[in-house]
Amino acid sequence: MKIPNPILSTVEEAVQDEMRKAGREVLKDARTRAPKDTGALRKTGRVNVDDLTVQVSFNGKVAAIQHENLDFQHPTGGEAKFLENAALDFDLEGAIARGVRSALDG
Repeated sequence: MKIPNPILSTVEEAVQDEMRKAGREVLKDARTRAPKDTGALRKTGRVNVDDLTVQVSFNGKVAAIQHENLDFQHPTGGEAKFLENAALDFDLEGAIARGVRSALDG
């Protein structure tokens, strides 16, 4: 059975579009902040938009450990809290507001 796609209002569609763009920007920044080592962790990042929610995540056995452990040294580049810091540095609310204004104006 095919699941019908919901009909989104102009505002909902604009919010989803901006969340998708914002998620990609946060992911791009988080990848540069993620511990480099082999580079494998940086390749596991994903963005998912569902309804009016955006999720940016990294997968793999070491993603959460690398993210949370403040004692790890990263001699080849990167930092702990790489995803959290990238998200905190991004103005999601401002981006969504600008996108909704643009969608409603034209």
